[in-house]
Amino acid sequence: MKDEQRVQATIDYIGQHLDEELSLDTLCKVACFSKFHFHRLFTAYTGLSLQQYIRWLRLKRAAHQLVVDHTRPIIEVALEAGFESRQSFTRAFKQVCGSTPGQFRSDGSWRVWESPPYIVSKLGENAMDVIVKQVSSRRLAVLEHRGDPSGLGQSVNRLVTWAKSLPINVKPSAGDAFGFAYDDPATTPAEKFRFDLALTVPESLVIEDKNILDKRLPEGKYAIAVHKGSRDSIGDTIYAVLRDWLPQSGESLEDFPCLFCYQNFDHEVADTELVTECWFLLQS
Repeated sequence: MKDEQRVQATIDYIGQHLDEELSLDTLCKVACFSKFHFHRLFTAYTGLSLQQYIRWLRLKRAAHQLVVDHTRPIIEVALEAGFESRQSFTRAFKQVCGSTPGQFRSDGSWRVWESPPYIVSKLGENAMDVIVKQVSSRRLAVLEHRGDPSGLGQSVNRLVTWAKSLPINVKPSAGDAFGFAYDDPATTPAEKFRFDLALTVPESLVIEDKNILDKRLPEGKYAIAVHKGSRDSIGDTIYAVLRDWLPQSGESLEDFPCLFCYQNFDHEVADTELVTECWFLLQS
């Protein structure tokens, strides 16, 4: 096994077992490396010590939990992230993003979480496993986010809060939550950035909130590629589909934004374990 593969195997294992006790002995067995060399190898490839890496993953997941469930006590989030007290959690959290958990929950910026302080391997051959699938139309409840992408977390919170207020369960679930990516945040001025957040809802639901729009997912043929890992690097998968797969596929795109179909969520799993389907509507 090559060194890069050893590190990637360790990263995968950590993401899949983030809530467990990740002992050095266990991780060395995963990497098939001695304790002495393992630390040096891991730091060489990620730029962080093993414990720094694990702590950052847990803190980022905690940041999402603070926003998505803003009524949840901070001490519960702290304990789930592996901290023994709110005070130790607050110190670590502030060290990373410059604000306390309470301040971040109120008005924090997501920019600090957009660039992980470690090196993650590029997606491999599976990045180009594109399938073409016929998808039926469905009704969507949509919150339109307009402006700085760093405020997306607050928009997510508003949509989730609305969903929780309903008498029926329409909270985000795997495969039923979408993002409409109209613009690339890397190339679009913050004030012009557009992104729609959407939940699948029953046809019978009456939407009374004027900020929640009634829209539909277009029926049609979609090219679907799976992005595994941080959504901050999802552009790599999008560009690969457009650059490498589309020209040789014989397909043409409709004039419609790329869709993100969320298979799990930032407050549930480690950053490395996120699974997002990228959907491209094709011409019939």
